[in-house]
Amino acid sequence: MKKHVKAEVKVKVKEKVMVKVFIICILYLYLLSSPVVFAQQEKAVSLYKESVKFSEEGNIDRAIEVIKEAVNADPNYPEAYDHLGYMMLKRGQLDEAISAFNSALKINPRMRTSKTGIGLALLKKGDLKGAESVLKDALTLNPYPSMTHYALGLVYEKLGDYEKAIMHYKEGIKTYKVRIGKE
Repeated sequence: MKKHVKAEVKVKVKEKVMVKVFIICILYLYLLSSPVVFAQQEKAVSLYKESVKFSEEGNIDRAIEVIKEAVNADPNYPEAYDHLGYMMLKRGQLDEAISAFNSALKINPRMRTSKTGIGLALLKKGDLKGAESVLKDALTLNPYPSMTHYALGLVYEKLGDYEKAIMHYKEGIKTYKVRIGKE
């Protein structure tokens, strides 16, 4: 009985110490966050939005230039790398796209759009099994995986598994409708 009480006390002491260490880490990070860091983040977000605008206008070259500026302004901004990956994908620069998506995933391993992007790049490279694996993983991260289902449909279509392809196309349509509130 005494051993059980001692073990319980040790656990509680360890929990208190861990909470204190966590609080100290948060305070330390807060103190490190200077106005310069916030200015860099704001600049990166602004450049990201500008790049998206150029992309929507079809000016991919300018979109890439601007998103690279965003990455330089804040190298810890995963959305910038993700957008760069999709711009490289549009350009057909598949290895560069995969590299950009991987950079986003190093910062945020749950970045579902980057996983889907890697799957699309692997599909375009002809690595159907690799694409299938990455896209299946992306499905687990995504609450509205319409694009991921579409990409998996493409993979299964190329593999000749039309039943699975149709199933994923239908699932993509269904999740898209749910996302936009039509179902």
